[in-house]
Amino acid sequence: MSNEDYQKIFHEIKNNVAFINSSLQLIEKSHPEIKAFPYWKDSMQEVSALKKMLIELSSARLCNDLSVQKTSLENFLSDFVDSYTSILVSNDFQFQIELETPLPDVYIDSDRLKRALFNLVKNSSEAMDGLGLVRLTGCLENSFIRLDLTDSGGGLSPDYLPKLFTPLETTKPNGTGLGLLIARQIIESHGGRLTVDSRPQDGCTFSIYLPCTR
Repeated sequence: MSNEDYQKIFHEIKNNVAFINSSLQLIEKSHPEIKAFPYWKDSMQEVSALKKMLIELSSARLCNDLSVQKTSLENFLSDFVDSYTSILVSNDFQFQIELETPLPDVYIDSDRLKRALFNLVKNSSEAMDGLGLVRLTGCLENSFIRLDLTDSGGGLSPDYLPKLFTPLETTKPNGTGLGLLIARQIIESHGGRLTVDSRPQDGCTFSIYLPCTR
């Protein structure tokens, strides 16, 4: 089956799920009493989860269609914080950036890489229950820029680490297991790599390696 065939099938599935979701919402609006029926709440949650999964899969599908430009890493991270200020800066959760300067420019698709970085920060935030500090440090390592994202969320079980980037494998009650996988695919599509160092009972450090132009 060709990639075009897969895209057509994916598009049809997405349309069908959107239609089902809209129909259920109209039914609930016209007959609010249905919310008290057995299985209604569970059915709505399952449809919402399916929609979320399709959105994330759509992000993964686009990894092969990058639009890269030479970009200052400092400017990229500043734009990233501006894009997600309401999430990254609060009384309970802080996102701190410390870069070794000067760092060379990188060729990146800023929108896609923002998505990857957001998935990683979101994962760290959820690991800490939205409380605490996530630090992003950056340095030059051989021909790569290395970005370390460190949290204090308690780390991961050694038994779970081999499953970390496996679709539908997750430790979160409402997770899909796709966020980290998509982040890794986006980073790898830039010619980079994503690694993780887990410190049980302490936290995790996700390391992003991006090839630099130097």
